[in-house]
Amino acid sequence: MDRIAAQKKSPLSTCFVIFLLVGFWARATAQDFELRGLDLTNWDCLTKLEGSAKTQDGKERNRQKNRSAADLSGRNIVSLDTAAFLKRVGEYDQNIQAKHRRDLVPGQKEQVEGFDKEIVSLTGWLVLAYQGVPESANCRSEQFLDWHLELLEEPADHPPQIGDPTPIICEITPRTQSLLYRANIRIQNLAAFVRLPDNSTKPTGGKAHKIRVTGYLMWDDEHNAAADVGTTIQWFSPNGYHHPWRSTAWEVHPVMKIEDLETK
Repeated sequence: MDRIAAQKKSPLSTCFVIFLLVGFWARATAQDFELRGLDLTNWDCLTKLEGSAKTQDGKERNRQKNRSAADLSGRNIVSLDTAAFLKRVGEYDQNIQAKHRRDLVPGQKEQVEGFDKEIVSLTGWLVLAYQGVPESANCRSEQFLDWHLELLEEPADHPPQIGDPTPIICEITPRTQSLLYRANIRIQNLAAFVRLPDNSTKPTGGKAHKIRVTGYLMWDDEHNAAADVGTTIQWFSPNGYHHPWRSTAWEVHPVMKIEDLETK
């Protein structure tokens, strides 16, 4: 009878265990969603700077995204706040007079290549951070993903909502993540909110920090449409993403250095 009773109770017991595990996963995910020291030794995409792109413009774009960290010592790096950054790249857009790499003529392509070689420092407030989705730059890997940092001119005490200004996007790649991790950079200490894999937004328990990110300037023309670029968030898609979600197609990508200005 005891065995029969135990068998009858087992479905409920199983459900209870699953419930506890799901609850634990949700709590752990919010807490453990963090930069890591990645071992790229056996990553099959490590030497494929063009990733898995099939088009010429995709290959060109991925080569820019997959640059390794440069030696920053002794470099004269231009330091910009968000307004100065947007002014600078706005002038670049006027010079280029094109929306996408595939539309560039040789003279325009040379201009973009020159702009993409610049290393800049950008200062802003880190309100939201999240890992991206598998993309061609990383050979569609589900393990090695970019980190997106959304930098704003002013801090905010809430995740993105309609009417908020759009951020400047800065990206940490698998090739630069370990460098930042070893420098003791932790997203949980800097961002006010993180977006989890299910696209829900969770507070980190701290406020948005003013930070300075240093890295290559990069024209991510793949995200240069009206649904992507604008000054103010206007709507949310069913998957939880805000649109427009960025103030410019220009990024700091890859990020090679992060400084927490709240501790200065």
